[in-house]
Amino acid sequence: MPSKVTYPKPMTMLLMINRSVTLKRFSVWGVMLVIALGLLSLSIAQASVANAADKTKQAAEQGQKNPERQVDFAREVLPILSNKCFACHGPDTKRKDIVRLDSFEAATKNLGDYQALVPGDTEESELVFRIHDKDDPMPPKDAKPLSDVERDILTRWVKQGGTYAKHWAFVPPAKALPKDKEGSAAIDHAIEKQLKAADLDFAPQASRATLARRASLILTGLPPDIASLNAFLEDKRADAYEQYVESLFKNPRYGEHQARYWLDAVRYGDTHGLHLDNKRGIHPYRDWVVRAFNDNLPIDDFIEWQLAGDLLDSPTLQQLVATGYVRMNPTTAEGGVIPAEFQAKNNFDRVETLGTVMLGMTLSCAQCHTHKYDPVKHTEYYELLAFFNSTAESPLDGNKFDYKPVIKAPANQASWQQWLAIEAEAELLLTAVEQTPNTDGVASGDLLARVKAIAESKDERLGKHKAGAQGLLKRMVEAQKSFTTTLVAKELAKPRVTKRLERGEYNLPTGEPLSPSTLDVLGELPEGAPTNRLGLAKWLTAREHPLTARVFINRVWQRVYGYGLVRTPEDFGLQGEQPTHPELLDWLAVELQDSGWDLQHMLRIMVNSKTFKQQSAHRKEVEDPENRLFARGPGHRLDAEEIRDMALWASGLLQDEMGGEGFKPYQPPNMWKQLAHPASNTKHYKQDTGDKLYRRSLYMYWKRTSPHPMMTLFDAPSRESSCVRRSKTNTSLQSLGLLNETQRIELARVLAERLMHDAADDKARLDLLFKLLASREPSKVERQACDGLLKNLKERYKANPEDAKALLAHGQAPRDEKLDPAEHAAWTQVTTTVLASDIAIRLY
Repeated sequence: MPSKVTYPKPMTMLLMINRSVTLKRFSVWGVMLVIALGLLSLSIAQASVANAADKTKQAAEQGQKNPERQVDFAREVLPILSNKCFACHGPDTKRKDIVRLDSFEAATKNLGDYQALVPGDTEESELVFRIHDKDDPMPPKDAKPLSDVERDILTRWVKQGGTYAKHWAFVPPAKALPKDKEGSAAIDHAIEKQLKAADLDFAPQASRATLARRASLILTGLPPDIASLNAFLEDKRADAYEQYVESLFKNPRYGEHQARYWLDAVRYGDTHGLHLDNKRGIHPYRDWVVRAFNDNLPIDDFIEWQLAGDLLDSPTLQQLVATGYVRMNPTTAEGGVIPAEFQAKNNFDRVETLGTVMLGMTLSCAQCHTHKYDPVKHTEYYELLAFFNSTAESPLDGNKFDYKPVIKAPANQASWQQWLAIEAEAELLLTAVEQTPNTDGVASGDLLARVKAIAESKDERLGKHKAGAQGLLKRMVEAQKSFTTTLVAKELAKPRVTKRLERGEYNLPTGEPLSPSTLDVLGELPEGAPTNRLGLAKWLTAREHPLTARVFINRVWQRVYGYGLVRTPEDFGLQGEQPTHPELLDWLAVELQDSGWDLQHMLRIMVNSKTFKQQSAHRKEVEDPENRLFARGPGHRLDAEEIRDMALWASGLLQDEMGGEGFKPYQPPNMWKQLAHPASNTKHYKQDTGDKLYRRSLYMYWKRTSPHPMMTLFDAPSRESSCVRRSKTNTSLQSLGLLNETQRIELARVLAERLMHDAADDKARLDLLFKLLASREPSKVERQACDGLLKNLKERYKANPEDAKALLAHGQAPRDEKLDPAEHAAWTQVTTTVLASDIAIRLY
C-alpha cells in the first residue's frame, strides 16, 4: 500500500482496480475502490441538484433587488400557482366555495365578502392576505409552503395588475433571434447572449481529433474508422469539418443510431409485454424506422405515416408498415381478463404515449379527472382517445405472433431494397398505363392488385404493357415468399362508441358519445382534416401547433448536447422545467418547420456550431455543474448500445447486416425461464451462435419483461412504456459488468489479437488501441499506467499459463493459436481495462 494517499484520474483508478482482478473475481481492495467511486458519483450528483436549486433561488431573488422589474406571469407566476396552488384551486376544483386561480375571470370573481385578486390592489386581494397570513396561511401548513421569494413574486404580480397569460409552451413558437443570424450562427448567438450576461465566453475549441470522434458518435453511434479520421486530420480545406459531417450523414450507421432514440420513445419490443410475454411480429417496423432516418424522410411525413399511413390514398407498403407505431402498446390474453377493460387500457397507453412523444405533456391525470395542473379537461382526454378507439383489433392479443390486423413485409433490409426496386418499376408502369388513352385496365387497390389487373387485362390497347406487368407480377410474388408478419393499424368500418369513463373505470361510461377531437388549449383540427387518425396527424404537424416541433427538436438537442433546452422532455406543461434558452428553442422549432421538417438540416447546424465544438472539460471559473449555460461542449457517459457497439467495432467483429429478426447474445442462464409463465413461448432462451452474436445492439431481441441485463445495467428502458430521456447513472456494478461480462472479455480478447497482428510492438499497439477508441494517442500518464499494467500481467500469465488459457477461452470467436498465450492474455486484460474506462464509455 502506498504511504501517501493520492486521488488518481478515473482511467488510472480503473487500471489500479484491474491489477487486483483475477478471473471472475475482485479483491477486497478492488471492490472497495469501485464502491468508493460509486459513492463519489452520488455525492457529486447530490451537490449538483443542490447547486441547481440555489441558482434558481438566486435568479428569483433578482426580483427582490429590483422591485420595479415587471413580473413575467408565464415564466414566474404560473409555475408557482401550478406547483403550490392548483392542487386545490386549479382546473379540477369541484367545490363551489373554493376559488379557482387558473384564469383571470375566476380569480377576479367577486365572492361577496372577498375577491381573490383585485388587480393592482394588494390590500383588497385575498390572495395576498392569505399567502402572508402566519396563523392560517395558504398553502396550508401541511401542504407545499411558499418561500419568501415566491410570496414576493406573487405580491409584486398583483401590485403590477395581476395579468394572466398562456403558459409559454401553449403559444405557437416564433423566431425572435436577429434575422442576420442563420443556421449555426443563430445557435451561437443565443448561447453567447446568456454567457455574456454571466460574464463568460465560450470554452476553447476542442481538438480536431476530438471533434471527429464527437460528431461521429453523435451521428452514427460509433467512432470514426482510422482511415476516415486520418483523412479528416490531413484535410487542409477550410470546410474540412463540414465535409466530414456530410460523410457521416451518408453512412448507413446514421439511421441505425438515430432510430434507437425513436424506438425508446415508442416503446418498441419484440414481445407482447404482459403475462405470457409471447413473441410478436413487428421487427419490419423497426427496420422501416432505420430506413426512414437514412432516407431523411421529412419528420412531418414520418409522424403522419406512423399515425395514419393506412388512411392515406393508395398507401404504399412502407406507409402501412409504419403504422406499427399504433400497435406498439403492451398487450395480453391472460385468462379471466375482461375485453372491455383492455380495450380501455390499450387506448390509455396510446393516448399517454402520444402525450409524451408528440406533445411533451402528461395526460394520464386526465384519464380519471380534469388535469390538476395543465388545461386538459377530463372529457378532452376521451375525445383524444376516440382517435384510437376504432382501431380494428381485438382487445386481447390471443398470445399470437400475428395479432391481427397484420400484413406481410420484407424480413430484412436487403429484401426491403429488392422490394422497393420492384415497386419503383411498377409505379413507372402504372404511370404509363394511366397515360394510355381510352383504357380502364388499372383497377383500384394495392400495387399487387393493380401491378395483376394489367397482366390479366383483355384490352388490346394494353398489349405493350402486359409483358412488363407479367414479369413484375412474377418478381413480386417471388419476393413476397421471404416476407414476414408485421402488425399494422386498420380502421373499423363502423367506429366504436367512445364515452367518458368515470374515474377512468372501463365499466363506468357516462354522458353522450364523444367524437374524436383535440385539446382546446392546442387548437382545433386543421380546416378540412378528417376526424380520424389522419386528421390527428395533420393537427400535430400543422404550422400553428405550439408543441410538436418544439418537443421533437428539444429531444434532438438533447441527443446532441446531452441535455435538452427543456430538461423535462416528457413534460412541457406547468409542472415541467422552463427552457434554459427560450428564444433558441422557438427558433429551432420554427427552423425545423421552415426546412421542410428536415432532421439532417437541424443536426447539421447543431454539430457545426461553435457551441458544439467547445472543449467539454469542466471550467473552474464557471459555477454551472449542470451546464445550463452550455459553457462547455457535450460530455457524458455513453448509452448501453453505444458502449457495446464500440467494443464490437474496435474488435473488428461488428457485422454489417442491417435489419431482420432480433438476435440473442450471451446472457446468464435461465433468466427468461425464471421470469416467464410456464406456457410462454419466450420461456426458453436460445442463444445465437456465429456472426449473429456480433450484430449491432439495435437489433438485439427485446423481451419486455426481461431485457438484456447489460442493457438495463446501463439504463436502457424496458420498453414497456415510453422513454424520452434515459438516466445516465454511474455505479460500481457497471464497472463489475464491464470487467467481467462474457462478451466484454471476448471482445477484449479479439481486440487484443487485432492489436498484436496489426502493430509491431507494444508502443504501436497501445497507440492503435487509443486511436480506435479515443481517436488520439495515449497521454503520458495513460501510457505509463498501461505499460505498467501490461508488464505486471505478462509476468503473471507467464507464471500461470492455465490462467491465461482460461481467460482466452471466453466467447465463441476463434482465436489465433499461434499467438503466445501469456502475451495475448496480458493484452486482453489491458484492452478490457481500457474498454471499461472513460476512454471508451464517454463522449468528451
